[in-house]
Amino acid sequence: MRYLPYAVGGFMLLPFAIWLAFWSLFPGPKHGLDVPLVSAMLATSMPLVLWFFVANLGFLANSIGGGNQYDRPDFRPVRGLVALLPWAALALGLLSQPFLFLQGEVNALMPLPLLTGAAIFFAIRKGEKARAADRALCKPQSQPQGAPAEEAPARPSALARLGGLCVKGIYAVPLIGWLIEDAVKGRESAKLFLALNAFILAAAAVMVFGYPALIVMALALVPIVFAGIFWTTWA
Repeated sequence: MRYLPYAVGGFMLLPFAIWLAFWSLFPGPKHGLDVPLVSAMLATSMPLVLWFFVANLGFLANSIGGGNQYDRPDFRPVRGLVALLPWAALALGLLSQPFLFLQGEVNALMPLPLLTGAAIFFAIRKGEKARAADRALCKPQSQPQGAPAEEAPARPSALARLGGLCVKGIYAVPLIGWLIEDAVKGRESAKLFLALNAFILAAAAVMVFGYPALIVMALALVPIVFAGIFWTTWA
């Protein structure tokens, strides 16, 4: 359950990743990014954007896992990424200076990416310290003595029933639905088999229909992801 926000967050970035791949591969003018200063500023600012995105996913993942939302993320790769982001902003700001010099952008605005990287470095460090202060203020509330324990709901909610119907609907799809059901309920080898079949299907679709087939596949994943969210609530 605690890894679900990261899975959903990665899925949300999938359309951007597909667009970025097409934008990079196809020829043509790159409006705005053909200016070296704009490219340097955009690259230097990306760690701050990624920090906001990952930090919010970490808050949600900690809450789902039953921990303090202000704790550092339990998922080690995410925790390492958060620790690396301020240094990445500072490094990108430093690397922008020789990049702009080689591009002939020697003017009064040349130090701007470096100053931006330094500001982002201190901003992220300040944000992590603020998280620690909030964690110190947030104390778990114990249940009063003699308070009756909450009873579990006898009937599933409407959202839970909807989740069950969505999952059963996906399982009913011939071939792909059967593979998904076997991967969810079966052994680890079934998950590997599903991943291998999905890769072969994607490669075949790209060979026959071209790269737009990837966009169709990404759109087809939308109901599967939301059904998975409902299923975790239902389960």
